[in-house]
Amino acid sequence: MINKQNRLKKNRHFKFIYKHGETKYSGLLGLVFAKTRIKPIKVGFSVSKKIGKSHIRNKTKRRLSGAFMQIKNNIASTHNLIFVARPGLENSTFVEIKQYMIDILKRAKLYVD
Repeated sequence: MINKQNRLKKNRHFKFIYKHGETKYSGLLGLVFAKTRIKPIKVGFSVSKKIGKSHIRNKTKRRLSGAFMQIKNNIASTHNLIFVARPGLENSTFVEIKQYMIDILKRAKLYVD
């Protein structure tokens, strides 16, 4: 589970990142990121109703959250992130989701080895 200090919770924070951020896509996962001055990295997950019913959306969010927790230490803490699930991601395995996440972060130049 992601710590409270690392979560995007308010709708206004999501709106700010969507409005002022950059967007990258990798396979079935999207990333919207915006630069921040506050050090602890903040992350949010967006899973639309196109993915499926509520239990499938929640499972997808849990997988995204788990993958993020495993790679959190390799992410530059200069940006706030929103991961956007695209239709088809619900059928992916945890390892595939983690790889999509790493690929998209490398594409955005936010992944540090």
